[in-house]
Amino acid sequence: MRSGYVMHRYGLLNGRTPSFPYSTDGAEMGKLMVAEGLGATVLPDFSVVGDPLERLGAITYRPLADAGTRVLLMLQLRRTASVPRAARVLREEFLRRAQELGGTLSPPVGWSPDGAD
Repeated sequence: MRSGYVMHRYGLLNGRTPSFPYSTDGAEMGKLMVAEGLGATVLPDFSVVGDPLERLGAITYRPLADAGTRVLLMLQLRRTASVPRAARVLREEFLRRAQELGGTLSPPVGWSPDGAD
């Protein structure tokens, strides 16, 4: 990924530089480049596992041994009388997944799951 993306910061080359680096702005293009034999990429498992290219054998994945990488995910909520159901469901899914992964949760002051501030 290009500079600024989380996956760009995950250094696997121990300070070495690739003989010919490519960069892309998204997982889909990265997967296509790998399928074309242009190199390797680092992506989250959910972006590769079950992908049509993975199912066809054009790409594969290997889990990284280092589980110490951290990602900070923040949701910004606007102050409103009601929060759309889709936003509440998405928030609950993020919270559920964060708990599964052992993440820490800091809900904003005044948040109410029923949509009222």
